[in-house]
Amino acid sequence: MEREKPSPWERKALQRLLLYQFGVDFDLERLGDKLSVERSRRTGRIRKIFVGDTLFASVRLSDGFIVPTPEGWRLLLSVRRCYFVEVPEDVARYVSQGRTVFSKHVIEADREILPGDEVAVISGEEARVSGSGKAMLPGDSMGVIRRGKAIKTRTGAGESE
Repeated sequence: MEREKPSPWERKALQRLLLYQFGVDFDLERLGDKLSVERSRRTGRIRKIFVGDTLFASVRLSDGFIVPTPEGWRLLLSVRRCYFVEVPEDVARYVSQGRTVFSKHVIEADREILPGDEVAVISGEEARVSGSGKAMLPGDSMGVIRRGKAIKTRTGAGESE
């Protein structure tokens, strides 16, 4: 598929969607000409968002929400620490391979997380992004509940590189 620059209206819509979905007022204008999109051939709607040659996020077909990649989460978390789940370094190694995060391994989680939300899995002092996935538990229950899945990992950081 062919990449193209989003229109000013589409830039504003993507920026507002990031604010609505993640509470991050991410200024897409600071990316300048590095921002590009890939569209559906049939509908013309945005399907993928790129920053340079790196996939920033996909747009989920069912509801139009943004699904950030680990690289996309790095950019979002540089603006505001939100929708994150922190795990120990030894667990992060498995998450980067695409493995599931269990609740007993969670050190800290954002209280705003609800089941079904897209989240970033981070580790270490520098909050390195190990992967991204879908929350299975509310953020305030992660780490408290000792059994079960906390996050179904969608993409590990090792898979996207």
